[in-house]
Amino acid sequence: MENNNRLYGKTILWNGDSICAGSEREGSWATRIAERNAMQYKNYAVGGGTVAESNVLRQTGKVRHSVSGTLDLMFEEYPNADYVILEGGTNDADLLGNAVFGDKPTKLGSFEKSDYSGNYDRNTFCGALESVFYRATKYWMDKKIGFIVAQKMAACGSAEYENRRIYFDRAVEICKKWGIPYIDLWNGCYLNPYLPYMYDATKPKEENHAENTGYYCDGQHLTKKGYDFTADLIETWLKKL
Repeated sequence: MENNNRLYGKTILWNGDSICAGSEREGSWATRIAERNAMQYKNYAVGGGTVAESNVLRQTGKVRHSVSGTLDLMFEEYPNADYVILEGGTNDADLLGNAVFGDKPTKLGSFEKSDYSGNYDRNTFCGALESVFYRATKYWMDKKIGFIVAQKMAACGSAEYENRRIYFDRAVEICKKWGIPYIDLWNGCYLNPYLPYMYDATKPKEENHAENTGYYCDGQHLTKKGYDFTADLIETWLKKL
């Protein structure tokens, strides 16, 4: 197994929001994949985290965790990591402005396909993600860097659903610009909270957690079954990087 497994014994870093962070009850992608492949890992992801910097938590006024704002710390602590896997965008979409109906929120930001200067506005989603890739490709040169677009979440056809997909579409475009491999769970797997056998919206969150027969506990976050399913997809993808 060791000789044929690219992941075996390697060091992998993760960063993102609650989808990447997982939970003590449901576990995470990081725990599942590391345990199966004898990997060393650290998961920097934090629930409520964004890609962009300087967003605050409404309850406390403290600055939220961000992928961009913690990337330097990741490199400081693990300069020789073999894999750096990033995720995010959901909270950016919810916080930085609604892009549905042709609106262009300032905090969504923009990018130029020919601009590799590194001079990006890290307080916008696009600028922060560009800065992340600019720094990551310099910090972990010749290592494996990847981005995960999370699974479908929110009611299909809702403004929230459509807005999140717009942010994720920008993320995919920026991945392509920088040559960053990505896995798009939103379009690349059949998980869908609109399907009642995957998420029972008539039950409270705790019942969806406890029964664990569906893939979602609240229409956004995954149950153990949801993490089992998506971890298999991500692990297969990682082995091809």
